[in-house]
Amino acid sequence: MFLNLAGIFLQSTQKIETSTLAIIISSVTATIFVITLLITWKSVRENTKATYSQLLRGFHEDLTNRLDKNSILKTTEDCHRYANDYLNTIDQIAFLDIHKKIPVGIAKYLSRFFAYGLIIIDWYDHMVGEDYNQIARKNWPNYFLYCQKYGIAVNPDDKLPKIMVDYNSLREKEAK
Repeated sequence: MFLNLAGIFLQSTQKIETSTLAIIISSVTATIFVITLLITWKSVRENTKATYSQLLRGFHEDLTNRLDKNSILKTTEDCHRYANDYLNTIDQIAFLDIHKKIPVGIAKYLSRFFAYGLIIIDWYDHMVGEDYNQIARKNWPNYFLYCQKYGIAVNPDDKLPKIMVDYNSLREKEAK
């Protein structure tokens, strides 16, 4: 059957001029290219959506796990580590957003976590007794740039763990 079709094609091509045949072949090739391009574009788009979803899930899970660790805080050192780990994580996300390595929507979705970071920095300023805002700006520049860029402000509904609020009494206990 294939040989029969080939024979018919060869017989019909004798009647078609070379320039017309070139146009037909070019058109078929261009059509195949466009179809392949559309299929590739759709595949890349679906993969990108899956990657973004995975990124968002990973960031959210990491930040939530950090927040869950507040129940195991026992010492002032634990409080400092908790605060530093949290701010390091937020700074990493801010870095990725500022350098356009993640979609804007992902970082904006996590804005409440960024606002909580401001509460942690205020805690350092008031409880630890250092001018931590200046130190924090040096340690986590991406975080502050992100907060400034998107107008992140403290959310009054967010609260620090009780042990961090009672930091001074914890410090007094440890000093004894």
